Amino acid sequence: REMKIRLVDYQDGLDARYGNSPSPFGSLWLVWTESGIEQLVFQDRGETDPFRVFPRLDKSRCFNRDDAGVAAFVQTLFRRPAREYPQEDSLTLSAKGTVFQRQVWQVLLSIPFASVITYQQVASAIDQPKAVRAVASAIGANPVAWLVPCHRVIRSNGELGGYRWGLPRKQQMLDWEQSVSA
Repeated sequence: REMKIRLVDYQDGLDARYGNSPSPFGSLWLVWTESGIEQLVFQDRGETDPFRVFPRLDKSRCFNRDDAGVAAFVQTLFRRPAREYPQEDSLTLSAKGTVFQRQVWQVLLSIPFASVITYQQVASAIDQPKAVRAVASAIGANPVAWLVPCHRVIRSNGELGGYRWGLPRKQQMLDWEQSVSA
């Protein structure tokens, strides 16, 4: 059973926690509030300043570092094949984006684990079949890597296409999903 992920409206001004942890796909940074996960980014450099890792953070908010909390989350997230999560396991994402971006991200959340779809299929799913480039841009703006599975979108010709965190990582994610769903 796959973990359920809900996308809720972003709330300004909430105090946030953030931290860093290794993952099966490299070091990741996470920012979350009481309303949900706001950002998850992969980071290959040794950057430790959250305002450089997450350049669009509202610096007027209170941020508390919690690497242990992120490590526990990462361990839970990758603890077993996705189809074995208990029915009650769910995550809430509070990702900031435009209405269009959020429509695209909602489609991405509906892609089954270990499956892929094309940019064209995403555009058609939001009833804008000619908006393939805008869809690609919205996918690239996804602030919650892995959880909003932009890695599951490929070109119509079957090629991987682009990926903000690098094509080797995208292939690694797709391969990992195949291996744990077999």
